Amino acid sequence: MHVKAHLDLDLVALEAADQLTLMLDLTAPISDKAKNRAPQAIQVVLDRSGSMSGEPLESAKGSLLKLVDRLAPQDFFGLVAFDDAALVVVPMRPVQDHHIPSLRQAIRQLNTGGSTDISAGYLMGLRELTRVTTVGASTLLLISDGHANSGEQDPKILASIATKHATQRVTTSTIGLGNGYDEIILEALATGGGGAHRFASTIDEAVGAIAAEVSDLLDKSAVNALLRVKPVQGLTQPPQIQVIQRLPFWKDGEDYVVQLGDLYAGENRRFIIGLEVPGIAALGLAKVADIVVEYLNLAEMTEISVTMPVQVNVVPVDIAAGRIPDPIVRAERLIVEAQSEKVIATDEIRSGKSAIASKRLRGTAERLRREASNIPVTDSRSAESLEIIKTEAEEMDRLAGIAETEDDLHSVKRMHESYSRGTRSRKVRETQIDISNTDPDYLN
Repeated sequence: MHVKAHLDLDLVALEAADQLTLMLDLTAPISDKAKNRAPQAIQVVLDRSGSMSGEPLESAKGSLLKLVDRLAPQDFFGLVAFDDAALVVVPMRPVQDHHIPSLRQAIRQLNTGGSTDISAGYLMGLRELTRVTTVGASTLLLISDGHANSGEQDPKILASIATKHATQRVTTSTIGLGNGYDEIILEALATGGGGAHRFASTIDEAVGAIAAEVSDLLDKSAVNALLRVKPVQGLTQPPQIQVIQRLPFWKDGEDYVVQLGDLYAGENRRFIIGLEVPGIAALGLAKVADIVVEYLNLAEMTEISVTMPVQVNVVPVDIAAGRIPDPIVRAERLIVEAQSEKVIATDEIRSGKSAIASKRLRGTAERLRREASNIPVTDSRSAESLEIIKTEAEEMDRLAGIAETEDDLHSVKRMHESYSRGTRSRKVRETQIDISNTDPDYLN
């Protein structure tokens, strides 16, 4: 893992409290895609309620058959389907121990049933997945097109369950199909479980979303990444920590532990932390915190811990007055803070105020562009910061256009997907995913 840490301001005035922004920049290692790579465990939990009847279920089944084609013998695979109850369709076990023709037949014969109990499917999937204790990476992929109308329906409770299992190396990712699924529950599961949430409004988009998610799962190289922020205790008072992004975190004594999730090979993510630094009474270099990044290197099956100090240079007040914020750190914080506008706009759309939501989003885009206009392009870093802000401004305009032209259900789901991606600062793959049918007889 390539780990870098940047402060927006590395100069602080003597004896003056200050608010700083820390950006953690992670790039996951790229490992060989050899046949002897570390095994992956993938548990699929598939909605088979009545609303999935016809093309939605058939497309999902086709995508799962393609997934089976891509698994290596040492990988683990299982499938749970749910309607108003959960059913183990394919028990979790190594691919080499499955009878592949029977596995394919079990997927092909899956039919729709009754109502939608997401919690029953999710909990059964977790039970199946946690039976496997010999693999380094375990992912539960939940696919649904409906609203939970039975079982546990509280997103906070389901998110807490996902968070608990994420600390045990079980990642939860979700895909919502069509305009009728429960975006609040699916986004909460993905956020709590350290995974991704995707929205597919059409059948073609659903096939692509499943293929893209599977590519990420099979290319994992860093598993269960955690960030530990350790404030220095020798100052007049310890620095105060603010977790700005919507990520699961908890306190361990005086330390803050933030769940970062899994990263696929070569993936880059940036995370933003706020630091309230007390006044420091001595000039010169001063350490205000240590940051520790912990993760499992999947290729080598080794636990890695990287520790870096967070240091500031204490200078006289007149020198500190001329400091210039790091443009990329500032840009990333602006992007994270802009996500709150998506939350407000989502509530406005739900209340039938799409025009107000669109105006809010376009106003946010304009504010981002104004901020960008104040950043002089003097080097590659300032140029990159402008591109970061420009991209998010375009995303705000895109969402505004959706709010103006699409129905409310579709707009809300696009907002949730964008918010989930934006708060995690996850960079989208630029490569195209092959979604061509690799099993020509899968409907026979």
